[in-house]
Amino acid sequence: MKRNGLIYKLLAGAFMACLFGFAAFSSKAWAEEAKTSVEVGATDYETLKMEIIRNGNTIVYSSIDNKKTWREVEGTVSGDKLIMDIKFAGTASNVSVWLKGDKDTSVLKVVIPKQPTSFKVKYDKSTGDFTFSGYGQSTEFEWHKSSDYNYKTVKFDKTDASYQQFLKDIAALTIKGSKIEMRLPGKPGTSLTDMGQRPGNVVKISIPKKSAAPNIKLNITMLTFNTRETMEYQVIGSGEGWKKCKKNMRLEEVTTAVLYENGANTVKIKFRNAKTEKKSTSMESVLIIKGQRKAPTIGAGGDVTIEAGTDRNEGKTVVTFKTASKENPFQYKIVKAGETNDPAKGWKTKKEGKPVVLSEKKLPKGSKILIRYMGVNANVNKGIEFKLPSACATYTAG
Repeated sequence: MKRNGLIYKLLAGAFMACLFGFAAFSSKAWAEEAKTSVEVGATDYETLKMEIIRNGNTIVYSSIDNKKTWREVEGTVSGDKLIMDIKFAGTASNVSVWLKGDKDTSVLKVVIPKQPTSFKVKYDKSTGDFTFSGYGQSTEFEWHKSSDYNYKTVKFDKTDASYQQFLKDIAALTIKGSKIEMRLPGKPGTSLTDMGQRPGNVVKISIPKKSAAPNIKLNITMLTFNTRETMEYQVIGSGEGWKKCKKNMRLEEVTTAVLYENGANTVKIKFRNAKTEKKSTSMESVLIIKGQRKAPTIGAGGDVTIEAGTDRNEGKTVVTFKTASKENPFQYKIVKAGETNDPAKGWKTKKEGKPVVLSEKKLPKGSKILIRYMGVNANVNKGIEFKLPSACATYTAG
C-alpha cells in the first residue's frame, strides 16, 4: 500500500506539473496572439485618407522605398485607428506602401491603385449627342460644370431618367456656353483585399454657346415670313416636329389655323437656324399670331358704304370707308373678272373716310372689291400688339 501510494503521489505531481506547464504555455501563446500586426481599413479616394488599424501597436511606421527607410506615420488617431494621408501617392501607376507596428514588426504591403485613364468622351456639337468609350464595367459616370465642385452621377443607359436630365442640363448650358468635366466614379476601399478604385481621369468638354435666334417677322401686307432655307419652324402644340423652311414662306404654308374661316385660333410658332456639320441649331424665337379678325361690314350702318350708278355719280361707284382712321386703317383692292387674285399684291391703304370714286374703266362689271382691316405691326415699346389683316369683305360690281 505504501508503494502504491507513492506511485499515486508521483503521478499526481507529474499531472499537476503538466497542467501548470500547459497553462503557462497557453498564457504565453495567448499573449503572443494578442500582439498582432497592423491592418488596413477603409480608404477614401476623395479625401485621400486611409485607415490603419493599429491592433495594439502604439506607433505605426511606413516605407515607400521597399523597406529601405522607415518613417513614423503621422495622422489623426481615433481609438485604435490611425488616419494616414495618402496624397503622396501619384496617380500614374500603382504605389506600394509597407507598414509595420512598434510592437508587432510584421510587415504589411499595401498597394494603392493607379487612376484609370481609358475613359473617353466625344461631344457632337451639331446634334448635342455624347459618345462614350473606355468605361469597362462601369454603369455610370460623373460630371459637373468646371466652375462647380459637386459631381452629379448619371447612368450610361440613355433611356434612364438621370441621362435625360443630363441632356436637359447640357441644353441649358448652351444658352451661354460652358465647360464641363466628366469622369468614372471611384469606389472606396474597405480592406487590404479590397482597395477599391480611384475616380477615373477627368475628360474636359467645351459646350459652345448657341447662335442667336433668327429675327422672324410676318409682313402684314404680303403675309409672308422673312424665312430662309437654312431655317426650321415648328407650330407649338401641333404634335409635329421641326420642318425645313422655304424662302419667304407664306402664312398659309406654315399654318391656316389663324384664319377667320378656320376658327381664328391664336398660334405660336418657333423658328431656329438649322444645324450644320459644325454648329448646332440656334436659339429659338417664338412668334405669336392672334387669330384673324372678322371682315368689315358693308352697307348702311356698317364700316363701309358703296353706292353705284346714282344720278350724281352716273357710271361710277363710290366707296366710303366710314370708320377708317390712322388708328383703324383699311385696305382694299380690285380684282377684275377673269383675273387671278394674288392675296399679297394690289392692296391700297385708307386712313380716312374720304370717298373713293371708281369709274367703269377701273371697276368694270363683274369686278370685285375686296376690303379688309389693315394689319398692325407689333411695337413692344409702345405696347402695340401684332394683328393680322382681317378677313375680306367682298362687293361685286353689277
